[in-house]
Parts: sequence; C-alpha cells; structure tokens
Amino acid sequence: MSTHVESIKQASEPSVGRDLGEPDAHAMSRHLATTIRVALILCVIATLVLFVFYRPAAYLAAIPVPLLAVALMLVDLFERRSRSNALRKPNQTEIGQDEVELDVEVAGLTTAVKAFAVLAVGTFIIAAAYFEAAILGIAATAVLLLALLIELPFILVGVSEAKRDEREKITGKRD
Repeated sequence: MSTHVESIKQASEPSVGRDLGEPDAHAMSRHLATTIRVALILCVIATLVLFVFYRPAAYLAAIPVPLLAVALMLVDLFERRSRSNALRKPNQTEIGQDEVELDVEVAGLTTAVKAFAVLAVGTFIIAAAYFEAAILGIAATAVLLLALLIELPFILVGVSEAKRDEREKITGKRD
C-alpha cells in the first residue's frame, strides 16, 4: 500500500499516456457560466418579486437580463470549444498550441467579464444613492459608460496581464 507522499510523487512524475485532465479554459468557462446562470436566476426572481410587490421598480431588476443571456451564450460557446475532446487527440501526452491559445483567450475574456460586472454593480449602487427611482436606469447606464471610459486602459491592462499569466502558467516560460 502506498503512502500519500508516494502517490503525490507518482502524480508529479511525467509518464507516457498520462491523462492531461480538464483544460483550464474549460474549467474557467464552466465557473463563469455557473456564475452568470446564478445571476440570471436571481435577476429573474427579483424581477418577478418586484413586479408583484413594487411594480414601479420591476424594470431595475430586468435591465441586466438580456446582457446576462448574451454573456451566457458567449461563455457556453467557449465552454463547448474548450472541451478536451475538441482540443486533444486520443493518447495526446502534451498540451497543444491550440489549447494554450484558447486558455489564454478564455482567461482574458473571464477577466474582462469580471471587471465589467464589478463596474456595472458599482455604478448601479452609486446611481441608486444619488438619483430618483424614475431615472435610475438611465443614470446607472450613464455612470457605467463614464466608468468604462475612465477604466478602459486599466481593464485592457488587466486582460493582457491575465493572458500573460495564463500563458506563463501553461508553458512555464515568462514573456
């Protein structure tokens, strides 16, 4: 019977025909899709509850639903493209260049979606603090566009950093 330390050593040693596991892009896509699905469900439930109990504010919870639906379709596309049977040949022992590029692309997309979501929620909270409910949607959109304009260079740097980090993690080489 092998000990835990021996099993870790065996797992870390390269072996012919070793299972490469799930691609990073697939894992990131699944996690992002799950997050978007939960947010979509919460927005629909909030819209229904507000529609029943406080009709004038029901549109506020419904605003992100189309954006979340489009984001979910995009992430599902990446999830299907990043499955191991789509990226790897049978008995493949090393990660291919296509998989590296897709991992990097998905890492950048995930970073951009997270940054946009944080900005969107933050601008909605700021708009809710300063504007009346009647113009809250328009104010939140205007504040979001202003925040995107200001933060765009930083978001792009964050995306490129995420891509570089993912490429470095996979290849083991620093650019």
